[in-house]
Amino acid sequence: MAQFTLSKQERLSSLKEIEVLFTEGKSLVSYPLRLVWREASNHGQIPVQVIFSVSKKKFSKAVDRNRVKRLMRESYKLLKPEFYLTLPADKSYHLGFVYTGTEILDFQAIQKGLSKALERWLTQIRKQ
Repeated sequence: MAQFTLSKQERLSSLKEIEVLFTEGKSLVSYPLRLVWREASNHGQIPVQVIFSVSKKKFSKAVDRNRVKRLMRESYKLLKPEFYLTLPADKSYHLGFVYTGTEILDFQAIQKGLSKALERWLTQIRKQ
């Protein structure tokens, strides 16, 4: 049975790694999200570590930012089992999902954007 979880090890929490991700990482946009990625140095341990971010400038209320992050995390958890099957086995990645929309979209719209972003990202890393 598929694991629809997001454990502590799968979250990117190191400030140093987050800074490197957003300064040196490559990105693509799939409305309402921007996906930033880079290959991680910890090959083989965990295939993907993720971080979810929402702009304080666009959503001044913490309640709204937390809601959007919760929707993004839930979308990711539901897509993760099939997404992990298509990843290269010998590499590890850091992913950052940045919400670029100006209003809170419904769950289906966020899930569709996240799914599209992951598909586009997978085609780009296969080209490398």
